[in-house]
Amino acid sequence: MFRLSLVLPMCIAGLLLFLTLSCVSTKTDTSTAELIYDPDRLIFDFEASGINSLDDESRLIYSVLLRNVGRYEESRIQLKRLIENNQANSMAWYNLALLEHAVGNSEMRNLAIEAAIELDDAKAEVLTFCGTLAIENSNWEEAAVYLQRALEIDPEYVEALTAMAWVKAKSGQLELALTLLNRAVELDPEYVYARIDRSRINVALRNYSTAERDLDKAIELEPDVQWHYLDRARIRLRHLVDYEGALADLETVEKLNSDNFFALVYLAGLHDEQRRFSEARNYYLRVVELRPDYSWAHMPLGKLGWIAGEYSESEKWFAKAAEQDPEDYKLQLMLAMSKFRLGKIDEADRLFLKILQTLERGGAAYEVVRFCAERNSDYYAINVLNKEIDESLRERLWYYMGAVYETQNNTSAAIAVYERLKMRTGEMEYDLAWAALKEMEDR
Repeated sequence: MFRLSLVLPMCIAGLLLFLTLSCVSTKTDTSTAELIYDPDRLIFDFEASGINSLDDESRLIYSVLLRNVGRYEESRIQLKRLIENNQANSMAWYNLALLEHAVGNSEMRNLAIEAAIELDDAKAEVLTFCGTLAIENSNWEEAAVYLQRALEIDPEYVEALTAMAWVKAKSGQLELALTLLNRAVELDPEYVYARIDRSRINVALRNYSTAERDLDKAIELEPDVQWHYLDRARIRLRHLVDYEGALADLETVEKLNSDNFFALVYLAGLHDEQRRFSEARNYYLRVVELRPDYSWAHMPLGKLGWIAGEYSESEKWFAKAAEQDPEDYKLQLMLAMSKFRLGKIDEADRLFLKILQTLERGGAAYEVVRFCAERNSDYYAINVLNKEIDESLRERLWYYMGAVYETQNNTSAAIAVYERLKMRTGEMEYDLAWAALKEMEDR
């Protein structure tokens, strides 16, 4: 990620500093005053002094300030005026390339950066920008060439160090990438992108707490950037098992952007895993509202509709899930169970028989589905379940026995099954058993 910075000779940089110091507000505590950069005030002062009277150096500064506040067309006008005055103004061409990149005009960006390089190929900033463009296009060898040249010119240019770190990481040189990023952070502790990239490298190296600390700093520097919180939530969820911290981060993302799809997916999954099923269902519904084709939400919505006793909803979502994954007979089985609960007995029985045709006769799954279809003696199903050596399969199949017992008002048998499963996690059937038992206890 390239920081769109202004490349200026020292005299121009001094002018910008002078203007900045003349247009700052101060926050005073007991002993310090912070200088606050105010681009809008700087722009106002330029315009008050008369745009037409600006010299080339001041006009370049003015164009960059315009770009930095999103006044792209006005910035473009100033840069083109500079180029018309002096076709050999490499900095005007370079800043035009940055502007066109910011607005997504790749054709004009490429023309401008080619002109800048042709006029002056000895500026680290320009070479680094070319390297980052090559990275965006996955031209890693070309990127390495540009970035190496940039670092030869300025070994302490943090953008080049950060971009080169990704080139090294892409080739598997994670430790070297980390070394480059450590140097970038040392040189500029507040350059957020170096910290974000170092966090990701440390995740790859399994230095999870260190990775989290960089994101802590990134959030301190940029508290309104939703992606920093999302990155930290991922680390806390996947590696640090800090569910409370992850939830806080994800809720912050939601406040910053209520339609952040990834945050909604994580929030749905986190609440689901923690068996806060009502909250999980609300988030999954928002997920499919944003992306109706997101099939990973279909099974959970079927499960959560069943738990809520809304069998038309469970029927709908299990039908979608079964269509997406026809090899998983358990989705078909829950679809049939939903139909049965809705009183669609004939449809349910036809589906039970269809499932039976796909299963090995006499196996545990076959006998359990046969019990669901016939709903009479459970002798054969229990006998084969007691002999099943695949623990996960056996325990998941037990749930369907309990669900049938429940429909038969055989409450004691249903409770015995659900008690057996309630402490297990990680599978749909265990959640269904836990929720069913809790509902029975609450009656």
